This record gives sequence, structure tokens and C-alpha cells, in this order.
Amino acid sequence: MHPSAKKPYQKSATKESIIRRQKMGHWRNRSFHKVLLKVKTTPAPWQRPEMFVTGHGPFPTYLKRFNIRNSDSCGCGNLGNSLHYATSCLFTTSYHLTKPSADLEPLWWKRVMNNNNSRAKIGQLVHFNAQNEKLFFQKDGDNN
Repeated sequence: MHPSAKKPYQKSATKESIIRRQKMGHWRNRSFHKVLLKVKTTPAPWQRPEMFVTGHGPFPTYLKRFNIRNSDSCGCGNLGNSLHYATSCLFTTSYHLTKPSADLEPLWWKRVMNNNNSRAKIGQLVHFNAQNEKLFFQKDGDNN
């Protein structure tokens, strides 16, 4: 920073720099950082493929984490995360992608995110999940 810069600017620029470094450090060790190489520090509308990769959105595992739901299970009884809906859920067979083996999962995420057809299918899947929320949540674990 230039020594003649005003103090309020220095303060806000330093604060922003610290926040940016903390955010990047927090996300750098996450598995999806291998797919989404750069985390934005400014607010932006969520894109459905990014919701899918991060697991944020209309997924029981995400909603249970914030106590919005009592159960993290899908309506079919399995763990309700994004990978489950995209590869093995009985309710979303028309949106299924090929299931990755555990050792190739990071490569699978990268390829899915770089393929326009897969991204479109993921967008449709997230939209379908949001529109049919009641179908995916077990009746006994429903908070609503």
C-alpha cells in the first residue's frame, strides 16, 4: 500500500485482504477445491452446478446440518447428498450420471463440471430436487 493512502482506506483494504486469505485458506483443503479452483470473495448468485459440487442446496445432508430437517436421509432411505441423487437415487433415475469409483471421484467431479451436457443435467437435477422437495424427505424425519 502507498504510504500516502488515507487511514480508512488502509484499514478497509487490510481487512479485506485478511478476509480473502482466511476464506481461501478455509476452502483450499476441501475436496471440491480441486474442481472449483477459485472461491469468489464477492457475493454472486448460486449456479446449480456449484450447488451440486459443494452440496449446498436442496439436499437433506445440507439441511440437517442447519437443523432445517431432522434427518439427512433421502426418501429412499440412503444418505441424501448430491452424489446420491446424481448416481443412485431411485427418484432421480432420469438425471443419473455414471457413478465414480472412490479412488477416481476427484477426477469424476472435474470431468462432470467441465462437460456441458453433465452440467445441464446437474442443473435439471437440482431444479427437480427443489421443486419436489416433499418426495425426497422421509415423512417421519420432516420438520415441516
